[in-house]
Amino acid sequence: MVSIAGHFTNLVFRLMPHDKEGEVHDYVAERKKNAAVKVPKIPKGVTLKEFDLNGFTADDIRKQGNDKGLIFYIHGGGFTTGSARERRIGTYYLVDHYGYDCISINYSLAPENKWPAHIEDCYKAYENVLKMGYDSKDIVFIGESAGGTLVLSLALLAKRRGLPQPKAVAAFSPCTDQYSDLPSHKENIRTDYMLRDAVAKGLCETLFEGGFDRELLKDPLISPYYGDYDGIAPIHLSASDSETLYDDTVILYEKLKKEGHRVRLDVQHGVCHAYQILPYMPEAKKTLDKVFAYIGSI
Repeated sequence: MVSIAGHFTNLVFRLMPHDKEGEVHDYVAERKKNAAVKVPKIPKGVTLKEFDLNGFTADDIRKQGNDKGLIFYIHGGGFTTGSARERRIGTYYLVDHYGYDCISINYSLAPENKWPAHIEDCYKAYENVLKMGYDSKDIVFIGESAGGTLVLSLALLAKRRGLPQPKAVAAFSPCTDQYSDLPSHKENIRTDYMLRDAVAKGLCETLFEGGFDRELLKDPLISPYYGDYDGIAPIHLSASDSETLYDDTVILYEKLKKEGHRVRLDVQHGVCHAYQILPYMPEAKKTLDKVFAYIGSI
């Protein structure tokens, strides 16, 4: 049964206006609207400092007494919107409840910045965090939606380029396969009030110049499902069974489990895409408790 908060959040997204067929989306206007939303009140005992990291502002969120390590957080937003500031409702909660401090980063957004700008920015940010003196064994990658995709891609890119793996990776509602038409991409359109038909239409269109070769979508840095996970950190995956990206999570979990990779999966029922970053929802709290219990077992 979906919680009252889950029902309410679904209703909010259901009533939100969306682009008409054939209308070109105004990403600049969407970003301005999102940036105008009031940020949540910072919890007592938690501190926030905005600082420069690789040419972009990032949030450094801390709480006295936290001693378990650092969350390296990558926000979602379809690679076109979102920011560290907009994710503070989630990052504040993580720092306040689980003993980890957090660096939440910003990165270049499409369509103004084409692939691989966003993953390269995330890589440089992680590289700089390591240069700040953090031990990779104390770092956990966490991201939601497009950020969930990016934390998986970042672990794969770190392996490719010789940077150390984090302690663990937690991907919330990621897009893992932009090449394939998975059943949930269409079957869950009527229940995913946030993404609706965006996945079925193709998330990749804003990331590339026109006329690109579709085989490029099998690049693991675009579609992490196709990656080689030998030597990659343990992974925790989570999704809602009513979101269009549900199958993306399931197929990657099944692949990793078959390959003997250390992986966990948590599925919540009937809640919105990327529910994990909305801690006023009981389903989000349940998933986050499972994520950090898993991380603590590593």
